[in-house]
Amino acid sequence: MSERIRQYWEDRAKTYGTQPAATTDDVYLRALEIETLIQKLSGLEVPADSSVLDVGCGDGYSTLGIARHFPGFTFLGVDYSQGMIENAVGRLKTEPELRGRVSFKIADVLNLSELGGVGFYDVVVTDRCLINLESLACQSAAIAQIGMRTKPGGFYVAIENFLEGHENMNKARLAVGLPEIPVRWHNLYFRETEFIQSAERFFEVIELTDLASSYYFATRVVYSKMCQMRGEKPDYQHDIHKLAVNLPPFGQFSPIRMAILHRKTTNQDP
Repeated sequence: MSERIRQYWEDRAKTYGTQPAATTDDVYLRALEIETLIQKLSGLEVPADSSVLDVGCGDGYSTLGIARHFPGFTFLGVDYSQGMIENAVGRLKTEPELRGRVSFKIADVLNLSELGGVGFYDVVVTDRCLINLESLACQSAAIAQIGMRTKPGGFYVAIENFLEGHENMNKARLAVGLPEIPVRWHNLYFRETEFIQSAERFFEVIELTDLASSYYFATRVVYSKMCQMRGEKPDYQHDIHKLAVNLPPFGQFSPIRMAILHRKTTNQDP
């Protein structure tokens, strides 16, 4: 695990504290991710008292947002940033009704064995976690760690970034005279085939959803072009972001996709 990337998140934890922008400047995108996770989790055939592991939970904002909607579930949020976990614990203290079934702990996605047990969780979630690993080999190892923590017949719900949608977004930007948006230095995006191949040892892919395609087209293409024409700097708080989260999905113009995977019932553990 890169110490430089870890330090990036430690710095954000210190800078933003418990502000919603701690893990992304685009707070409306974060709200869209949470709402989509709630919707998809509601449709899964899991026990009413399911255990959920949120890997790369950051400051716990999403974990707590989801936990409010599932009163029978228990949640463990883990992250390798001490500062983020400290902020998550601080958030939890303000919601005493969740304390008995939500907890947070420092842990590395590449070493989830420190959590103890195998096949313990009904659902495992990652939200822009694996893209912070430095190589496809590390990403594949992380998915294996997740697979070993997921109960046979359980689910892994991943919101991660993919190059196909990122490239389509940049083609649309170039078509209207906007520069490409580069992949940020601390991120490594998947190819769809790479993700599926990394997951297939433990999981069957049920669904890949382009949850943010309409949102990205409206904000990163249309709105960004309007800002360029007006000589303005794009603002994540602009009302178009609030409007765009309600657009129906279309196309593949966003790097962010949601994968729903079902844990194979055959024993694939080493």
